[in-house]
Amino acid sequence: IPPMQRALLLSLLAFFTFASLAPEAASAQQGPAGRFLKAQHDGVTRQIRQSGNDARIGQAVEALLDFQNISERALAGHWDGLSEAQRTEFVSLLTRLVRRNYQGNLRSTLDYSVRYDTERQSGDKTIVETTARSRENRRAPEVAIHYAMVRQGPKWVVQDVTTDGISMVRNYRNQFNRIIGRDGFDALVERMRQRLTDDAL
Repeated sequence: IPPMQRALLLSLLAFFTFASLAPEAASAQQGPAGRFLKAQHDGVTRQIRQSGNDARIGQAVEALLDFQNISERALAGHWDGLSEAQRTEFVSLLTRLVRRNYQGNLRSTLDYSVRYDTERQSGDKTIVETTARSRENRRAPEVAIHYAMVRQGPKWVVQDVTTDGISMVRNYRNQFNRIIGRDGFDALVERMRQRLTDDAL
């Protein structure tokens, strides 16, 4: 798996992993955002074990991540200059790409166990800090995964994930800025469409 794609998969690992939480980790789930993550994790785990349908994982990814917010911040200054139709298509394409990438590589992340560590406030966001470790290679270093979450009505959504200090939104912004700066926004959208078409073949 390419490093950036692996970072994204690991970023979602703490929510979707099949591994059981260690006893000491369960006590860290006192905050509302952490409790929400754990409840969603437990529900998805039951569904996957019963059906073996990875599509349910994709549906859960789509529900958990705030793709509207992620898209706006990833495009940064380019967002304001887009039409409503362009914005809608971009959010849809990014959602579908992330969902498909995770579904296609799900099995490669299942050898990780996850510990929920702490929950803290940072401005208007709640940061849920987790740590992932490979169960197959115990010598491999732990991976720190932090979720920036906000409450939307009755549920929580993730607006950024930082894996070992690397922000998912910042990674996207760097990639998108390079393509837009060189080839324009339409070229970025065409690349995203093509990636979905290629993956479907």
